[in-house]
Amino acid sequence: MTEEEKIFEQALKQARRTITFASILIVTAVIFTVQLTYFPRFFSAPDKNITVLDTSAVDPMLVTMNLNPDEIENGIHTPTGLIVDDGVDIVIRTCGACHSLDLVTQNKADRKGWKDIIVWMQETQGLWDLGATEDVILTYLAKNYAPVDEGRRRNLEVTEWYEL
Repeated sequence: MTEEEKIFEQALKQARRTITFASILIVTAVIFTVQLTYFPRFFSAPDKNITVLDTSAVDPMLVTMNLNPDEIENGIHTPTGLIVDDGVDIVIRTCGACHSLDLVTQNKADRKGWKDIIVWMQETQGLWDLGATEDVILTYLAKNYAPVDEGRRRNLEVTEWYEL
């Protein structure tokens, strides 16, 4: 191989490296531009004032109407077991994001009790600030999963006796 051929081969290798590097830069720039255009918040720092589910401008009844009517039986949303009422969809999305909704249906508390549970989850379990949705959630839970004071057990009603 002559000296000229060696120089030509080195120049060719350098040209290939330069073209590869330029191609990578162009592809990166295109991806960055697409991300910036279609997903502008992708490159920004998270705003701590934004709530995950800010439905303050949404009427809770309209949100509830998004449930599939075929999945509602006797006022219960059968996939979740929750009572269908104003705000149930918000409760499904918010509470169900972290744990089973059985935890909601098996507990009973008044509004203050539910608020205490939410505060406990925020302090110890990493629950985010619920913002405007907190009032909707508390109203739903206090209305549908409040403690029921039944007092003493009802007397048994025996309609038919049999001999032993």
